[in-house]
Amino acid sequence: MTVSYFEIHTRGSTAAWDISDIATDIEWTTDVGFAAGELKFSLIEVDEGFAPKNGDVVSFKWNDNEVFFGYVFSTSFKSDGVVDVVAYDRLRYLKNQDTIVWEVSTALQRFNDIMERLRLPHRNISENTLALSAEVSDGKTYFDMLKSAFDSTETSTGNRYIMRDMYGTVEFVRISSSSGAYLPLRTGLVVGDNSLLTDFTYGTSIDDLYNVVKLIKETEDEQKRTVYTTQTANSNDSQMKYGTLQTVEKADDNLNDSQMQDRANQLLRQYNKEKVTLTLDAIGDLTLRAGTRFYIDIKQLNNFGIGMREVLATKVTHNFKKDWSMTVDVEVI
Repeated sequence: MTVSYFEIHTRGSTAAWDISDIATDIEWTTDVGFAAGELKFSLIEVDEGFAPKNGDVVSFKWNDNEVFFGYVFSTSFKSDGVVDVVAYDRLRYLKNQDTIVWEVSTALQRFNDIMERLRLPHRNISENTLALSAEVSDGKTYFDMLKSAFDSTETSTGNRYIMRDMYGTVEFVRISSSSGAYLPLRTGLVVGDNSLLTDFTYGTSIDDLYNVVKLIKETEDEQKRTVYTTQTANSNDSQMKYGTLQTVEKADDNLNDSQMQDRANQLLRQYNKEKVTLTLDAIGDLTLRAGTRFYIDIKQLNNFGIGMREVLATKVTHNFKKDWSMTVDVEVI
């Protein structure tokens, strides 16, 4: 396993440099949490006349596999002659801010609109049909706009979507479904005691758990007095187990009582869960990047009720060294 292609070139220029022999400490990170893919690396013995510049294009392949295409966003030069570089893939441009008046549209339609505004190559490998309410996104980042659309879609349908940059093309992908629909990032890879795993850390928390959700709508009557409408959803079993943990949220002014109750029930299902954290250290495998579903098989986790099962990689960092390794943050499904 080795670097098979690593090049930097200046935009709008034929000037290009092969850095495959002078690049060290190469680290590639992807994350489903609305963040750009990141490639960090260091350059030693930089040739006179060449220095990476912000905005330069970076292309990286490992063992002939396309891994990263993006742009330099920061450099630092040390007295020992080493240059540290940080590059991001095309998702980085979704940190741009804008004001958009959205008509009734799906998350996929909003994704396509933003990609076209940014002139980013993109493709849709999952369908999405839920129509979202019209809204105004004023001075928000494109990431925030799409996060809002994706979160609303997941709450209403159980379908979860992400974006990922595949060597310069941004993809719209469904990574979970309440209906058992086809998921393109599902794999048969197993990470465990007899496959790739070198270490793991497991933990649980109820710091962000709520078992009582109170939804409040504030309106005015004919005399201009403030009227409060409240709908509550709660789990008695969860309160017996953890004590009462309550959150209050404002409801959309357009919701009627029945719709408010449905929304409170949806939020309860979302919030009434223990947070499980699992981080795996393993031998590198490019099958795994953020958004990939795979299997774990770790005997020690059987004591916690986690046998062999499918999980979701939420953040993956590959360290491309002689002993190629990866660190995977896992969501236990």
